Amino acid sequence: MIMILREAIAAVIPELVEEWNTVMLPKLEDMAYGLSFSEIFKDRLTQEKTKVVSPFLDIVFARLIKRYIPDFEVDETVGRDYIWNSEGFECKITFGKNGWTGNGYAKTPKHILLRFTLTEDGKITEMFAALVDLDECKSRWTDKTTKSNFSTLKFVKEDADVLDVTVGDIKINKVYIKPLMCAV
Repeated sequence: MIMILREAIAAVIPELVEEWNTVMLPKLEDMAYGLSFSEIFKDRLTQEKTKVVSPFLDIVFARLIKRYIPDFEVDETVGRDYIWNSEGFECKITFGKNGWTGNGYAKTPKHILLRFTLTEDGKITEMFAALVDLDECKSRWTDKTTKSNFSTLKFVKEDADVLDVTVGDIKINKVYIKPLMCAV
């Protein structure tokens, strides 16, 4: 089952990036009355860009993955985004450099982790994707309370064997694992 999901993610991520760069980004700029991405997000932090762009990437990801796995369903409840074969999956998308960010709500242990490099003009130039079951990891979300709007997930080197990279690679540092991006 996981091999099917791995292959689908590896196929979908480059398609997702292509669709963002050539179709969705120009539409976003049109919706902003012709402002460029860099004008829309001038003086805004990466997290502000992530809040706007990641929902669109998530929608495209869900649509594209269904071509490979027709019964992969969006099922956004507290702690999961998708369901497939009765298993929940949480999807985390980031443009940041250090780990993934979420709220403090308890999440399904199975995660789809996506990381992209977004240029100032809004183009995605690098990508990374991995699957992980947090039940098999030493790493955990930092703040798992329902009052938290900011919880971080970074992987320690002991988790290298359970981080299933589908796009890109990893570098094992002294303490943490660093995702290595793959060029578009």
